[in-house]
Amino acid sequence: MSDFKNKTYIETSDEAMQILDEYGLEYEHKNYALYIQHPTKEYKAYDYRYTTQRWANLVNRRNWNRKHYYCKGTRDLIERFILNES
Repeated sequence: MSDFKNKTYIETSDEAMQILDEYGLEYEHKNYALYIQHPTKEYKAYDYRYTTQRWANLVNRRNWNRKHYYCKGTRDLIERFILNES
C-alpha cells in the first residue's frame, strides 16, 4: 500500500512565512493557517493550511464555496495560483 502524502512537501509555519516574505506578500498567521492577501485584488485572499497544503479562495474574507484545494507547498501555491492569476 503506497503512502498518498509526499512527506517532502510538509512545511513548518516558519518555512511558509519565510517563503511569503521572499515574495513580499501580506499575510496573517492564526489557528494553524495563513491568510494571504492577493497582491493586486484587495477583496481577494487565500486561506492556506501549511500543515496539509490545502488552500481556499476567500472573497471578502469568506469561503463561499466551502472548498479547499491541494497544492504541493507554499511556493507552488504562490507561483501557480496567486501570481499566475489574471
